[in-house]
Amino acid sequence: MKTRDSQSSDVIIIGGGATGAGIARDCALRGLRVILVERHDIATGATGRNHGLLHSGARYAVTDAESARECISENQILKRIARHCVEPTNGLFITLPEDDLSFQATFIRACEEAGISAEAIDPQQARIIEPAVNPALIGAVKVPDGTVDPFRLTAANMLDAKEHGAVILTAHEVTGLIREGATVCGVRVRNHLTGETQALHAPVVVNAAGIWGQHIAEYADLRIRMFPAKGSLLIMDHRINQHVINRCRKLPTPIFWCLAIPFR
Repeated sequence: MKTRDSQSSDVIIIGGGATGAGIARDCALRGLRVILVERHDIATGATGRNHGLLHSGARYAVTDAESARECISENQILKRIARHCVEPTNGLFITLPEDDLSFQATFIRACEEAGISAEAIDPQQARIIEPAVNPALIGAVKVPDGTVDPFRLTAANMLDAKEHGAVILTAHEVTGLIREGATVCGVRVRNHLTGETQALHAPVVVNAAGIWGQHIAEYADLRIRMFPAKGSLLIMDHRINQHVINRCRKLPTPIFWCLAIPFR
């Protein structure tokens, strides 16, 4: 097994998903020397296996106001700086006959307190703008949900990071951390294509490996309790609905989400 010369930078980012790509771009735009390492290819983890929903935060408004405010902030940022990756479809939170219609007022109030626009619309109007909606609905609230192409967004961030000097190393797996006492100062990587190993040095190492981040953390003798949450996606070969469709109801326990998302 051959060993390449070591390489230094200001920051090393582990993980080539949406988070790693965004951090790489941000750091590169600030003039930092960036190296990003990804063991497979970009967007091959959770970033490439999701429903593409651009949350308005409305889903969390009643139960988690902090997450709701964070969602609407990121929603607005992405619509501004990554319009080519976003489709602002809007969303409908609908109330069906078996739901408590009075909860709609609680939902709208929580959205407004989180800075999310939420407009109650007539059920007939909801059926007009969204023919795929359940015709039995008795209430509807329009919110600024949308869809985002995670592949395009991640690739765009990676390309912009590279244009600003970042080094993107795909097929490079982290096999260990370089430490000086209790301080992490780099990573050891193996190139899956050539079998070569290399030491990369930086004063800052960012763990953006997603659910696999707990494995990276173990190299630093840290134990992070992370539990993967499994979801199921039913993908159609054609577009059924034009809006993101959610139920407007008090959450059951345990929580099961079922929503319809229009995608390109």
